[in-house]
Amino acid sequence: MTESQDLDLTPRDADDVSVGRKRLRNWLIMGTFTAVIGFVLFQALTSAAQFYYNVDEAVARRGELEDSTFRIQGTVTSEQAPDANGALIFTIAYGGVDTAVRHVGAEPSDLFEIGIPVVSEGHWEGDVFQSRQLLVKHSESYEAENPDRVEYDLDDTPGYVPDNTVE
Repeated sequence: MTESQDLDLTPRDADDVSVGRKRLRNWLIMGTFTAVIGFVLFQALTSAAQFYYNVDEAVARRGELEDSTFRIQGTVTSEQAPDANGALIFTIAYGGVDTAVRHVGAEPSDLFEIGIPVVSEGHWEGDVFQSRQLLVKHSESYEAENPDRVEYDLDDTPGYVPDNTVE
């Protein structure tokens, strides 16, 4: 016999063990991928929610919130005054309840004044809300920066041709 006659070229059945391993591997890959996508979605949805308590709610829940960082919202009711350590001390109120805020961090903007709503992020330390971040709401009234600026009409400018006309 020749060498080609000794070689068996008939198709063989697939090994059942290797097929089972491939299926298990595919399920593990799909499960891992699904878990990663689920984790990313969970993080995106839970961290995207910006939640805050009004002053009256935060004061009423002080006992349960004392160990957690959260945001508190209220209207500034007193002038800011620095303490001995340079922190700003002021009072905010909402719903007939007020609380002292001690803010350490970036200085509030020029818009920070009595009667302006603010949102502060921090935690309770006794009866004082310890703030790390302060967000100040601006008013809807705008004043011109240059009230004496000269206004002119482009149509009165020599040589000016509006875009929508043909020469």
